[in-house]
Amino acid sequence: MPASPSPGLGRVITYLNPDALHPDAYVRGVVSGSHVVDPETGRSWVSVLLPNGSTTVLDTVNVLRVQEADQDGNSKV
Repeated sequence: MPASPSPGLGRVITYLNPDALHPDAYVRGVVSGSHVVDPETGRSWVSVLLPNGSTTVLDTVNVLRVQEADQDGNSKV
């Protein structure tokens, strides 16, 4: 099975929060590292910097939206 597409480093993403106990169903963050592929499932995972300064690792199937980048490759916020 091919890996799912992965947003690039520095892109602002909106994703479905996998934490069912968290009050927000949708969360925004910034991709803070290159993706890795789980060899057993073929799924891509990326590290994401959250607004509170913490980092999480996210399965890219939860990504709903990736902000467009400008000419310099920076995300438009």
